[in-house]
Amino acid sequence: MSTDTSLLDRPDRALDGVQAASGLNRSQFLRNGAKGGIALVAGGTMLGQVSGIAFASSGVSDNSTLQAAYAAESLAVFVYSAIVKNFHSFKHPRLEDIDYFRAALKNEQDHKAFLAKALGSKTPTGLQLKVPSSALTSGHALLKTGVALETAFVQTYLGAVETLSSAELKVIAAKVATNEASHLSFIMDQFNGKAVLLSLPSTGTVPDAAKALSPFIPNLVPRLEAAGFPSA
Repeated sequence: MSTDTSLLDRPDRALDGVQAASGLNRSQFLRNGAKGGIALVAGGTMLGQVSGIAFASSGVSDNSTLQAAYAAESLAVFVYSAIVKNFHSFKHPRLEDIDYFRAALKNEQDHKAFLAKALGSKTPTGLQLKVPSSALTSGHALLKTGVALETAFVQTYLGAVETLSSAELKVIAAKVATNEASHLSFIMDQFNGKAVLLSLPSTGTVPDAAKALSPFIPNLVPRLEAAGFPSA
């Protein structure tokens, strides 16, 4: 693994034009960060029980949707961890309210842990994360990336309410969408001063999210297709 100083550790280097043309890999983006990675796998049947909730036999659709959500939550934990670690390094503008970012990180960690428990042996493993260097050139660029990611998360969880077959999972997806919307509102306010979301936020599909997240999770689209999303 590379031990070079990352652009996130030294955002001033990015401002001086020192950028990785193909983006930053996991070790470059957050040294000493969490080990392992994520991958999407096909198949799966019974999800089992999580926190006393019994999920009905859901088949590949629900299972794959949870795997996609786990990929997204892994990315969210990855990014928020890095922001907290390097919070005071970002300028133009400087980031505000580190307590918010710490709380948001805890939310994403909770989501990821819940999904891992639900998936059990089907929890995704093995796929590396990366962040395009363009996301690290300034505080403005980082906030713009945050808006894009949280928008994808909100739309996907709302879309999952429509497509999941398990009633219990529909309720969970709605709860997570509500939480992610609070993140989106905060980051939008920091980015452009527009914290109020649409009266009826739009929904999205897992394939839609895959396209938005593919710069951060290489090979996500073909893996989703293999997991049961032919239009990814």
